Amino acid sequence: MRGQSLQVIARRPQAILVISVTSVLIALLLGPGFLSSRAATSAQKPILTRLYWIFYKEDIERVNSFDPAIVQQLVSGPGTYALERSAFGPRLPSGVIPVENFFSAASLEQAIGAHAVFPGVKVVAEDPEYWRATPGPEKVTPIPYMKKFAAAANGHGLTPILVPARDLMRVPDGACTQKPAETISQAYISCGIPAAAADSRFFVIQAAAVETDLPALRQLVSQGAAEARRANPNVIVLATLSAAPNGAPVSYAAVDRAARAVLPYVRGFELNSEPRNDRALVSFLRDLG
Repeated sequence: MRGQSLQVIARRPQAILVISVTSVLIALLLGPGFLSSRAATSAQKPILTRLYWIFYKEDIERVNSFDPAIVQQLVSGPGTYALERSAFGPRLPSGVIPVENFFSAASLEQAIGAHAVFPGVKVVAEDPEYWRATPGPEKVTPIPYMKKFAAAANGHGLTPILVPARDLMRVPDGACTQKPAETISQAYISCGIPAAAADSRFFVIQAAAVETDLPALRQLVSQGAAEARRANPNVIVLATLSAAPNGAPVSYAAVDRAARAVLPYVRGFELNSEPRNDRALVSFLRDLG
């Protein structure tokens, strides 16, 4: 018996060699992508769980009531955030990170000075736009004030997110006012708005308004992301998408096409919706999952 066992052991290396050679021949016959595709399939996660996500609190709450399993998938990824405009109301779904939303550097500084940042909040977002909520000086020269917002956040242990609107390019006599020969996206890039990401953890390109024009969308996001990363190689760049860009509802397939068009340039999305558009939004998320 012992002699037979030794003979079997002695033959194993030859058997292993034959199996290995056969495997290589099969792989060659099936094509050069055989082994790499098998490795990618085993290691790859669904798109949904590989990305960062930002929602308004009320939107993620509706998604959760519509399909809790989708939210469970979202929070299993690197980070899912909810913009809050009040310290009160229902608790967020488990795993969703609260973000207090501001419209200016001045309002963040005031909240910090008054110890009035929402309890438990460690992440803050600034959404400066061409509207009354953003003070005049911050609309006229937005970049220094966005940097001021990020510095105030970092200096008080808060993680900053910058979400500047492209309509800042329409502020009369502003530092970044759109020129007659420019599109608003071109003005946004030429002015260097994404360079404000220098001291921010996240920078969000407001792209939803052009999401149905894929060439314009791709150009805006690719150039904006490159500019943000030149200013801060570690910044996490996201883009906004909507189930109703410019107020006009679109199918989930249209949102999906827009997302996939810019996925090479971003690490996630900020999504917004209204109750009437939730089905399209949830269908989009399911498609990525």
